[in-house]
Amino acid sequence: MSNPTTPSYRGTLAVPKAKEVLALGILSRLPSGLIPFCVLIAFTQHHGIGIAGLASAALMLAIAIPGPARARWCSSHGPAMVLLLALSSVLLFAAAAATISVSRWQIPLALTAAAGGLFPPLTPSLRAAWSRLMPDKQHLQSIHALDSTVEELTFVVAPLMGTAAMALTDARWVLIASAFLLLPAALGLTGVLRALPETEAPAPTSSESGTRRRSLIRTRDGQGITVPVIVLGLCGGGLTVVIPAASTDFGNVISSGYSFAAFSLGGLVGGLAYGRRKWSASLRTRYTAATACLAAGALLLAALSHSPLTILAVFCVGLPMTPIFVIAYILVDERIDPSRHAEANAWLGSGYNLGSAAGSAVGGQLLALTGPGLVATALAGVALIATGIARRLPDKPSPIEDAVPNRPSEPAEPPGNATQTS
Repeated sequence: MSNPTTPSYRGTLAVPKAKEVLALGILSRLPSGLIPFCVLIAFTQHHGIGIAGLASAALMLAIAIPGPARARWCSSHGPAMVLLLALSSVLLFAAAAATISVSRWQIPLALTAAAGGLFPPLTPSLRAAWSRLMPDKQHLQSIHALDSTVEELTFVVAPLMGTAAMALTDARWVLIASAFLLLPAALGLTGVLRALPETEAPAPTSSESGTRRRSLIRTRDGQGITVPVIVLGLCGGGLTVVIPAASTDFGNVISSGYSFAAFSLGGLVGGLAYGRRKWSASLRTRYTAATACLAAGALLLAALSHSPLTILAVFCVGLPMTPIFVIAYILVDERIDPSRHAEANAWLGSGYNLGSAAGSAVGGQLLALTGPGLVATALAGVALIATGIARRLPDKPSPIEDAVPNRPSEPAEPPGNATQTS
């Protein structure tokens, strides 16, 4: 329920450094939106759409799979490592662009994948910085909602910028220029992180002195936070095949663009509406409800997939998208050790991207065998399972759940590094 004392978005932006970090978020996300688009176009021009698809998949997998490990490594070794990764990635993207016209397409593809593997964790680190900048949970909720909305708009604008730039010059030069944007973004992020107050690491207990950290995805909190986001990605990926198939039943496939816009618009509306309210329900209850709304939206899509009202159903699927992300980020702040916030946020981003890829691939195969309605029903079923997993989140954080005994062959970590290792 709402409260008249709830801070406005204007009040949240008045918090010191809020506007600067939000602007830095735009700069850091532009390369993420431009580079995959430039890779797709450049490979298509020189090697055809088939090879371009392989290059795009290799890039996205290289960014997503080691994403949590990169974030954990940067958190352990300091902000300067973000800049080092950015520089390495830029050099590899430049080498890929320089060799993309050679007859052996495997060379630029390998260089592109290597550049993706070293992609700096800019967005996860910025997300982690919000919890150290905002004075309370309500401001944190508001800034995450604003940041997610800006992120959505950035990824709409980036391909338009890339298209305009490629109309003026070669796609390879646009790829290099897009990659070079990583450097000022990494420099800005490094400055922000160094200016923030240090997080106080809890002293290890005697039971933790001989333990090492397990992966966040293996903990109950980690699974409860991450699985709904992965399923959100599955639904988003599934929509990429459901929407065009549904559009052909009552119009031209080109009209599917309106439904894709409706999905993003739903996320924008849902995020802004959620972020400016103060809620009495617990985070676990809100997360469960938002994931259940995702399932309800998918069921509505299944029912309306053969009518012009598909666009309304897609809008409803998009409504809980940003609230799910916002609640997940706040759960990370509440339940994950501060030294692992960037890693946890990287799990959310990688989980969504991998889920989206799987949803598109599996959804396409199911669509060939059944139809858009049954694919949407399957997505709703998976979302219901995710709702149950969100409901299983503990009532309170489990601070030492992520510690597991060292194997006999592994030496115990020294107490001073207990909160920095994984």
